[in-house]
Amino acid sequence: MTDRSEQVEQHFHRTSKGFDSYYKDKKGVFSKLIDETFRRSMRMRYEKVIGSIAPYEGKTVLDVGCGAGRYCIALADKGIKKALGVDFAENMIEEAKLLSRAFEMTEICEFERRDFMDMDTEQRFHHVIAMGVLDYVEDAVSFVKKMVETATDSVMVSFPTTKGVIQKFRRFKFEKINKCPIHFYTVEDVERIAREAGGERIIVDKMAKDLFLTIKK
Repeated sequence: MTDRSEQVEQHFHRTSKGFDSYYKDKKGVFSKLIDETFRRSMRMRYEKVIGSIAPYEGKTVLDVGCGAGRYCIALADKGIKKALGVDFAENMIEEAKLLSRAFEMTEICEFERRDFMDMDTEQRFHHVIAMGVLDYVEDAVSFVKKMVETATDSVMVSFPTTKGVIQKFRRFKFEKINKCPIHFYTVEDVERIAREAGGERIIVDKMAKDLFLTIKK
């Protein structure tokens, strides 16, 4: 693991509880306002992923950088066959396992603490997703290429856009305060990354402060 990867791991190990708070239902008015203002793209990409995988029966999903496992658990509830979530932040994986038990999804959902780039590609999945992950990946082409090699049906990836005051603040917060590297992308960047990663059927959608890449196999 590189020094930059260790910085990212440490950041998410420290902030796992707060990060997952977006998906919780019981919030105050102020928290809901913050979510709608600053995290609208998180809701949009969540709805996009869940909707794009339908029909669910028999499907398998790999969630790279799964966090607290909300995508896996939601898809398990929809009726998919199997979901594997991987993340290298220990606290995130522990939270995901707790939620999986709470929702009685342990037979469908598995969560492992590991680096996706160290995984072999022998096990294939219908859909491979990475939401809120490429923000922190130094070599985006290699990362997406491995996703393409692991998927049989589609790859879905979110990328933060370069535009906006909020993004400038986010860069300052992560790099100067949290000491965590972060990356931003243009549409052209995402299209180039997808092509160099071996994608042929490429779709890039704009979602608030995100770009949502779909690569269909």
